[in-house]
Amino acid sequence: MRRFTPFGTITLLLWCLASPVPSYADPEFVPIEIRLVAQQSEGGTALPIQGSRETLVVEPATLLGPSDVLSVGDVEWTTEGTKRSPGVNVVLTPGGAEKYERISTDNVGRTLAIIVDGKIVMAPRILDPVRAQGFLLTTSTEAEARELARTLQKAIAPDRD
Repeated sequence: MRRFTPFGTITLLLWCLASPVPSYADPEFVPIEIRLVAQQSEGGTALPIQGSRETLVVEPATLLGPSDVLSVGDVEWTTEGTKRSPGVNVVLTPGGAEKYERISTDNVGRTLAIIVDGKIVMAPRILDPVRAQGFLLTTSTEAEARELARTLQKAIAPDRD
């Protein structure tokens, strides 16, 4: 059995304390996270919906965060009927996909808030349990999709440029 030495523990603690802490638009929020939209406004946080003057109140608990994201793709286009929309594919880790399935199974009928830098970029309603390795974030314009991809890629893999 391996024993931890006080020197190793102190070294690890100092390393963690010396690591740089990233700064985001809203210090309460990480670069990407998924929370449930609150069913009652008290106890939650009102967040702006990107591209709107409206807000939604979200629950305090982060259900999925950056550590659950494996990668973020470049802009791709989706077609629904006659409407084409630019979007960004977010691929979850295997653990993140399991959490996503559990969240969607336990919360059918509720609304998720997909939050990027403290703003809600999508708020889909859960119609059925989701068994997927990720999701697509759609936007109104290609420029918004490119900026969203850049923001998320930098947050998930800061050394990528």
